[in-house]
Amino acid sequence: MRKSGSRLLQMILFLAIITLIGCATQQEYQKAFDSQHSLTQNQCTFKQSTDSIFIIAKQVFIQQGFTIENADLKSGIIKAVRNMQDQKSDEFSYNIHASVDISEEAGDQSIVSLAASQQTILHRSTYTWWHLLWIIPIIPTGIEYQTVVVKEGNVTDPGFYTDFFNSLKVAVTKHDMAVKAAAAKASGKAEPESVTAEKAVEVKPEAETKAAAEKTEANGITAEKPVAEKPVNNP
Repeated sequence: MRKSGSRLLQMILFLAIITLIGCATQQEYQKAFDSQHSLTQNQCTFKQSTDSIFIIAKQVFIQQGFTIENADLKSGIIKAVRNMQDQKSDEFSYNIHASVDISEEAGDQSIVSLAASQQTILHRSTYTWWHLLWIIPIIPTGIEYQTVVVKEGNVTDPGFYTDFFNSLKVAVTKHDMAVKAAAAKASGKAEPESVTAEKAVEVKPEAETKAAAEKTEANGITAEKPVAEKPVNNP
């Protein structure tokens, strides 16, 4: 009776724990679209076209050390991943997965949305030993490396998204400046070709006239010089 009663109690406790876990899990995933669980500051509007923003966003990811896993211009989706080492501990690193959606808005503007998730990875190394009598470890025979995911989930810190959009805004500004400089340079090159031809026609006669005048003046000086140096005979 005691054994059956203890087994019954264990079964009841087990079912209660499973029920509590199920309820907790159900409550969490049911709140996935709750406003309290939505991301903040993960959207920004730009005046540039979606094609331009798409190219610039890829450059921002690469400059920040991300590897582009997928980039589809037609859908406006960019998926990138980065592995970051913890600055305080060599045992921890972080895998960051980021997804960007670039959509067109009225007026040739672009809406950029970013979502990201992260995994905290623990790196452990343990020695393998040769055991005396299979009990006492005496000689190390090698090292085993293990990686364990100790934490994972969505990145919800608004600062993470603010940093991305600040970097994107700086890149967009540089891109616009480069485009304007290239356009100004291109338009500046078209003018000198016609202007230079006109100036060449005007400058050529002036140069020839100046050269002829200098030549005449030089000949005059040469002709006068022997007369000036001719000795005078005294009577």
